[in-house]
Amino acid sequence: MDYRVNNISYKYSADGKEVLKNVDFSIEKGKVTAIVGPSGCGKSTLVEIMSGVIPKLISNGVLEGSFDIPEKTFVSVVSQTPENQLFGYGVEDAIAFGMENLGLPQAEIAERMEYVLDLLNLQYLRNRSVANLSGGQRQSVCIASVLAIDPEILIMDEPVSSLDPGGKAMVQGILKQLSVNGNTTVLVDNNLVWSAGIVDHVVGLLDGEVVFDGTRDDFFRDFALQERLGVIIPQEVEIYRELSKHFDGLELFYTVEDGQEQIRKLIGEKKAEHVRPAQEQANPVVTVHNLSKTFNDGFHALIDVNANLPEGKVIAILGQNGSGKTTFVKHLNGLYKPTEGDVRYRGASILSKTVAQISRNIILVFQHPEHMLFEETVERELTFCARMQQVEFTPEQVTEVLTLYHLEKERETFPLNLSMGQKHMLTILSVLFSSADVIILDEPTLGMDGFLIRQLEELIASLKKDGKTVIMISHEIPLVFRTVDAAVILNAGEKIFEGSRDELAERSDIFDRIGIAMPPVVRLSHSLGLDRICYTVEAFTEQIVKRHAEKEGGR
Repeated sequence: MDYRVNNISYKYSADGKEVLKNVDFSIEKGKVTAIVGPSGCGKSTLVEIMSGVIPKLISNGVLEGSFDIPEKTFVSVVSQTPENQLFGYGVEDAIAFGMENLGLPQAEIAERMEYVLDLLNLQYLRNRSVANLSGGQRQSVCIASVLAIDPEILIMDEPVSSLDPGGKAMVQGILKQLSVNGNTTVLVDNNLVWSAGIVDHVVGLLDGEVVFDGTRDDFFRDFALQERLGVIIPQEVEIYRELSKHFDGLELFYTVEDGQEQIRKLIGEKKAEHVRPAQEQANPVVTVHNLSKTFNDGFHALIDVNANLPEGKVIAILGQNGSGKTTFVKHLNGLYKPTEGDVRYRGASILSKTVAQISRNIILVFQHPEHMLFEETVERELTFCARMQQVEFTPEQVTEVLTLYHLEKERETFPLNLSMGQKHMLTILSVLFSSADVIILDEPTLGMDGFLIRQLEELIASLKKDGKTVIMISHEIPLVFRTVDAAVILNAGEKIFEGSRDELAERSDIFDRIGIAMPPVVRLSHSLGLDRICYTVEAFTEQIVKRHAEKEGGR
């Protein structure tokens, strides 16, 4: 039988606004249902109701309707913040915690432990401390701890936001197998890029109401709705969407191979030499010399890394989970001191300086915004860095930023009550009033919908225009290629690439080595023989329209 979300309405207080309004849909047993919608639309509240947190733990709200499931159906949630679900010092402790609370026999706990460690390729982490894991590794361990208790309904709230593309593909495969086994999965995630191949059913929420309830393919064909909901769709589908505005009869495609087959019919087989733009040289603002880091548990996180980070540019730090990316950037702002080596800002070593002193020049925005939110209101949070550093600002400047990024109505809101995407944007915006000219963003898209990601891209472009240097860790490879000038790639703690975006686009061997795919527009630019490599869907579409016109004109 199906599970039913039955006319649910909810307010957090009797006199508060309705967060959910008559939300009504079915979840088909053994299928994957995606719940999508912009930040603040009510998705996380719905998760709390479906998991029983509301009203069992949060009981002061007003709930109408129900989540109708058979008695004793086991529902479990993978949180969007893995730290909130990991208990115990070590990885094995964290995975065993839920099973021990269920009172399972030790023999069964041991058996399930081996099963999930193998399933998620985590055997190499079993003896590690949770505290020393990367964000993506923690997220993997969190997923393992939930899978170990074998729920009948698995609810995943942005479950792969910190995972590298290989980790996302692995989770996709696991969910596909769970579906075959009869398990039911609900994905609450506005990013459908990683899950497009497994989702059966899409439910769209807007302002707490259901505005779409149908199949994945029907959703992907509704371009206007995708825009309204701020859903992040696979770049292949974006390409289909843009090309279909120029060419009739295109069939919906989800893969580069299918797209290549259809596009080749439009442009023929002509090959062209890539024109590589001239490279502009910039002086390094931060240099890293022979940097090595070994943690107390003996793990070698960085091994003899050298890098020059150019001033006034946007630089990506790329690599798999556990490759050393976050460890690397935490040396740049002084949170970590190297086992060996040196870090220099404008030629001077920063090793003897405190984090507070370094932050006047180099500031790090953490992967999880909760680690940076200290104040009682959004307005005070926005100006926190400036006040700590005694940087002058005007009320008009504050209002301008709040208005530009749609936070004016939240001026007096407690920051932790914002949606995850809004919290992350707020922590990034707070550095606008700081004195720092080097800004490090660690997985800045965490929890962001399509609207916020577009604002983030505009913000990064604005920072660069103002002469700032932006260093960004991200697993969103299409975003990286749209925004960056250069990249450093780490693998198992070692640097394996440093160069410009154009140089990176020619190094498919590097991407094969780290198990990450280049963006579809870059791969198609290569395979279709375009005269230049495209980094955006718009530029790619322009090239295809041009090539089609040349082909038709040559007949």
